[in-house]
Amino acid sequence: MNKLKILLVISSVILLTLAVGGCKYIISGTFVFVEKVYFTAETGFYFYQIDVTDEEDWQENKDKIDFADAVGLELYVRSLEDTDVYFDAYVDDYSGLGPLPSVVPASATQILDSLLIPPGETVITYKESLKYIIGFDRLKALALTGRFDYYGLSTGSPDETFYIDSAYVIITLSGSD
Repeated sequence: MNKLKILLVISSVILLTLAVGGCKYIISGTFVFVEKVYFTAETGFYFYQIDVTDEEDWQENKDKIDFADAVGLELYVRSLEDTDVYFDAYVDDYSGLGPLPSVVPASATQILDSLLIPPGETVITYKESLKYIIGFDRLKALALTGRFDYYGLSTGSPDETFYIDSAYVIITLSGSD
């Protein structure tokens, strides 16, 4: 019984201290955005505009986002080529371009450098992509804006012998109130 009284006294003192001194709650959260990328490929050139600013979680929390924890990719690639194919990727500020650009702009930052794609089917998981991605600082800075341009270049043939079946960009952001 004495232990219960001591516990009640300690709890009362803590609650009284919080009530008198004020209590500020720190609320934080992590937001994960998964953007399916639909590539349009012409002569080994890929372009897509990532934009998560229309999503409900972004709209509700955009002013509370503090930093980008991570940005990664998932790629599902099919290559019927006889030799290895190399894939490079770049990101740049969101341009709002409607038509497909024909080149990677000089201001773009490279995030994949000669990613090796052997003949057959290849899956690059989110976790695996983190060891291949370079230029993380710029990529994270762009992720904080919620939208950016994504460019890709491959040495594979643009016809039906090399193509990206599907791709996802996964953005993890943290915020607090």
